[in-house]
Amino acid sequence: MFNPITRNNAIFKSELFLRDVLAFSVMETILNDSIKYPTPKIFSNGKDCAIVNSDPEHAVIVWTADSFQEKAELYEFIKKEFAANTPLKIMSKKNFYDYLVENRQIPELSVQTLGVYTCPQLNDVQYIGYPDQAKADELEQVARMKVGFRHETGENTQAELADYMEEAQKYTSDPNYLVWRDTNEKIVAIAHKRTGGTYARIGEVFTLPEARGKSYAKMLVHHLTSLSLKKGQGVMLFTNYDYAPSNRCYQAIGYQLTCTIVNFIPPLENV
Repeated sequence: MFNPITRNNAIFKSELFLRDVLAFSVMETILNDSIKYPTPKIFSNGKDCAIVNSDPEHAVIVWTADSFQEKAELYEFIKKEFAANTPLKIMSKKNFYDYLVENRQIPELSVQTLGVYTCPQLNDVQYIGYPDQAKADELEQVARMKVGFRHETGENTQAELADYMEEAQKYTSDPNYLVWRDTNEKIVAIAHKRTGGTYARIGEVFTLPEARGKSYAKMLVHHLTSLSLKKGQGVMLFTNYDYAPSNRCYQAIGYQLTCTIVNFIPPLENV
């Protein structure tokens, strides 16, 4: 039922897939970058499901059209085909996860639920402070903020400063990696946008805990969004679906919820 396909398969140009392409921009990035992702595993049933995994350390990304019915068969295929992934992480539409819970394939888990937002038109936002590149002597601070982001989101609770010093250098020269400075010239927030694929994607939005509640992240996201919209490029971002403050922030800028997806790890006895 689920057979290997190439990254250029027609299903990725189908109307059904393109309806959801924003929610699955990570899948699109893997498919479009054969240098960074030379040997992904790619499968499909040829009509309304596609499965992509860049490598065993990353999530198995599962796209299903809303009309997809073979959820039980899909789960069994994933467990068998990706048994070597440690742990087996799955990213899918929420309705696939809900099906597994409702049909006792897996118990209800603590999962990361993501809202997929797009911004068709920006609202006006008053800036306090300004966007900027980091200076060389601020790299450690930026790296610490990146560590803070990963700890708070649970993306990597073992992250350490040394892991992100090199990546922090992008904030000194790459215009897609920006910091926000308050009126005292202090860095209070960071964010970046990636421009591969159909849409630019804003990510890793982080504000220093002591600077929160002053809309600095809102201003920085607004600025990054405006840069893409002025070029005629669409913009999207993922949010913690259950964290109301950040969602209100993005909605105030002009973002609208388009889809809900989840990241989850099935219990070992079900893998």
